[in-house]
Amino acid sequence: MGLADKGVRTLRWTIAAAVAVLAVVMLPRLSSDRPPFDPDTVPGTQVVWVTAPAGADHGSLELWQRNRLRDWKRTFAVPAWVGAEGISNRATEGSSRTPEGIFTLTEGFGRLPDAAARLPYLRIDPSNTWWWVSDAESPLYNQKYRCAETACPFDTSAGENLGRVDPQYNHALVIDYNRAPAVPGKGSAFFVHGDVGAATAGCVAVSEDVVRTLLATLQPSKRPVIAIHSS
Repeated sequence: MGLADKGVRTLRWTIAAAVAVLAVVMLPRLSSDRPPFDPDTVPGTQVVWVTAPAGADHGSLELWQRNRLRDWKRTFAVPAWVGAEGISNRATEGSSRTPEGIFTLTEGFGRLPDAAARLPYLRIDPSNTWWWVSDAESPLYNQKYRCAETACPFDTSAGENLGRVDPQYNHALVIDYNRAPAVPGKGSAFFVHGDVGAATAGCVAVSEDVVRTLLATLQPSKRPVIAIHSS
């Protein structure tokens, strides 16, 4: 639900695989060297960990990666904004809640090019014809779609023109919440994007440098996921 904060797709590992990811177990945080999740329940070797106090609109984002010795290491930890209504398992269209749970990260997009991105990356060209559909009545709900504004087969006022959200969408990662299949009204357009120093309408916002670092680091072969929880 990235309203106002609010093709390319070659991955074979689809959202169906993400169902199993929902079983990832949180662990008590004993030290900065131990991951806050059960490593045995993670499908891959890269986890973006986002937490915020209950009801808070800001917290932190960490990147955890497993090395060749099978040890998990925290690559970095940075401040992060979340939805104005905090992190919740009751995210819906029209709310400002960031969805709680574990979701795959399979693609990115941006108004600016990013040759370093390892996930499939869609460059949003200046034509302003790329949209994210938030019209819950449309069969295209919670998908990206390209069309001229006057010819779109959905209500564009209930969606986002990706090229017009500046600077948040200079670079962004798609959070695979409520996708394939999308449940109408359950929420759409959740991304990790650049921050503007304020709470979001449901997305996760970090500095532009961090977004670019994630795009350059996360790899399809490592099956990255994002885990979002209130603490």
